Amino acid sequence: MITIQTKLTFPSKEDERVVADLMRRWSACMRFAYNRFLEGKTRNELKRDLQGVFNLNSRYADDAIMKAKSVLESCRERGENPSKVIFGGRNLFKKLKKRHINGNEYKKLQQEWQERRKGNLYSRGDKTKKGNLNTRIEID
Repeated sequence: MITIQTKLTFPSKEDERVVADLMRRWSACMRFAYNRFLEGKTRNELKRDLQGVFNLNSRYADDAIMKAKSVLESCRERGENPSKVIFGGRNLFKKLKKRHINGNEYKKLQQEWQERRKGNLYSRGDKTKKGNLNTRIEID
């Protein structure tokens, strides 16, 4: 498996807005799937529902489900309480909750937490389909 983390650049603000919206919906889908797993739902039950609720294709919905399941399993392996997971980071959340800073510093902290919470997109490829059907990397 090859994992690539990269900074995205966009030729237009509209493209940036579209990708940011996709990342927001995917992250919300993953958090929703995580909470449904805590309630005892199965992968097949979730896959049907998530595509319509979050307006994602089946590959993105399946990737969100897989990521949610891996976060849940990881939490259980470490012996932590899965219902106490905070997406976006516990330390950042605690700092925001204290409200010990004001103005621009608080806004920066809030933006960082939102980016960590909503700024994710996970998209797997498939060797039989010659790569990733949702994401292509082009090198200039």
